[in-house]
Amino acid sequence: MHFPDSPYIHPMRRWLTLFVSVLVSHGLSAQISLETLESPATRASERFKLRQSLYARTIGETFRNDPTADFEYRYESAFWAVTQFLVDDSLVREGFRKAMAAYGRLAPGTRRSFLEALYAIDPPGFDAGLESVLSTESKPKMFAMAALQLVRHHPGKREEILRRMRKRWPGHGEDAILSSLDDYLRSGASYPSADEADLHAWFEQQRERGLKTVYSFQRWDRDHMGLALVQEADGRFARDSSGRLILVRQLARSASNLPYFLTNGNTPQGVFRITGIGRSYNTFIGPTPNLQMSMPFEGFWSVFSPTDADTTDPVKAYGRLLPERWKSRSSMYESFRAGKAGRTEIIAHGTTIDPEYFSGKPYHPVSPTLGCLCAQETWDPKTGRLMESDQLLLSQTFTRTGDSTGYLVVINLDDRREAVSRAEVEAIVSSYERRMGQAPAKIPTPER
Repeated sequence: MHFPDSPYIHPMRRWLTLFVSVLVSHGLSAQISLETLESPATRASERFKLRQSLYARTIGETFRNDPTADFEYRYESAFWAVTQFLVDDSLVREGFRKAMAAYGRLAPGTRRSFLEALYAIDPPGFDAGLESVLSTESKPKMFAMAALQLVRHHPGKREEILRRMRKRWPGHGEDAILSSLDDYLRSGASYPSADEADLHAWFEQQRERGLKTVYSFQRWDRDHMGLALVQEADGRFARDSSGRLILVRQLARSASNLPYFLTNGNTPQGVFRITGIGRSYNTFIGPTPNLQMSMPFEGFWSVFSPTDADTTDPVKAYGRLLPERWKSRSSMYESFRAGKAGRTEIIAHGTTIDPEYFSGKPYHPVSPTLGCLCAQETWDPKTGRLMESDQLLLSQTFTRTGDSTGYLVVINLDDRREAVSRAEVEAIVSSYERRMGQAPAKIPTPER
């Protein structure tokens, strides 16, 4: 979720660089309220200035020129902006055409930003160029991005692309991106569902192990909103003062909508370690406390799994975190494979991005990200103060009873094309509590 190195940092790229965060104590997180949080970038006047700059200079002025050696750096920045804000107009299409024509001469960072934007916008008319990319591209990541775009339009090409990949990279099984691409293409349109017994297995295991856990329930189609809830270390689920489950709207879709194993792709399924609560200085994430998270291969294993020091077989070590009935499910190893492929800095945060960029999308008004979990927030357009925040509710619920560390598990429930509903999550939790003979605990509602 980071940006490639470059000697020049364009202002738009600097805005998009994900975050600089510092860990804060549980006490500070608990004291924060809506009234204390504001972001000048959310004022209507500032959002207007950004939109004008975005369309006129970052994108418009850039794509009116060719990606020559002296001008190419601006193409990279413009494509990042196209992806994050999902901008699609005649100038963007012209930029795509110019980049495709010059593809062989572009630097790796520009090629990557171009392919990412192409996947995000998905304009017609580029299949021939993508075929050429597959024939010449030597970088596994860019090969994978071009392959995925072609397969999206021509599902029948899966086997042909796999054959080409295996011929070019005979040892592709040792490359985390290529092996994940192989698995992704071979799985086709397989979208396994998680039933109540599957989910109860998670609830029971985490209760037995005394592990505080956030569950982020999502759909396979990440265009649709998910819901997150907190299970305390004693196995009970966080509820408000009236006894109702505290559920948080959470989007696991990236702006690019690329698969989980590619940088800036969708949030992977699987297990994440929550290492603490953070504050971001990034303009687009905003100041609301976020959940800092790590994946396997991102830092020390002792941080990801403090109770398991045996890493002689990393796959088995990760598998020990899963309930028995989940150990053989490839989809629950996505966070493992994403970490191995080099993805980093996936966190759970809020958003200050103007929701109007995503008007008409199923996930409006929540912002897609660079692969994080994003909760809904509403800011006052006059003052820039926070008016409503699911992210603040999540962070305060998670830290309310003590420790600010634990686990987060992302689970795709099924392939329905609709938001995860309160009713279905309540039904899953209620059936578990009835089976366990467990009376719901009433946890005070966090200050909002």
